[in-house]
Amino acid sequence: MKRVLVAAMLAAGILVLSPTTAGAWATFCDWDPLVLVVTPGGHIVPVYDSVWTSSPLDLGLPLESYTVSRVYDVTGHPHTAVDMTIYTPTGLLFRYATTDEVTTGLLGSGTVLARQNGYSGTPVHLKFILSQP
Repeated sequence: MKRVLVAAMLAAGILVLSPTTAGAWATFCDWDPLVLVVTPGGHIVPVYDSVWTSSPLDLGLPLESYTVSRVYDVTGHPHTAVDMTIYTPTGLLFRYATTDEVTTGLLGSGTVLARQNGYSGTPVHLKFILSQP
């Protein structure tokens, strides 16, 4: 009986004191609305903004807005600089952590254009460049 108790204590100590290099984390995409970005040249580019939270109880319903401006690369070709602001209202009582993404595909299935961590109740700015002028 003494051996079992010592082995259990040793296993618990190793578990508590070991570094957590490998761990499983669950994230939930609460909302993934389609946003149509209108470039200065008149092109319409569909992107998705995703709000990921660590709990399905943290309801991440984003409010987004964006501004665009024309920029030029080193060879003089026009592109569109986008500054998307995503605001996620705070939950019932507490703020919670979010990961905000702008992608070309639904639920992050396309190219990730921008990603930023933030908190509910605080606007997050995501800046990226589109190749459409």
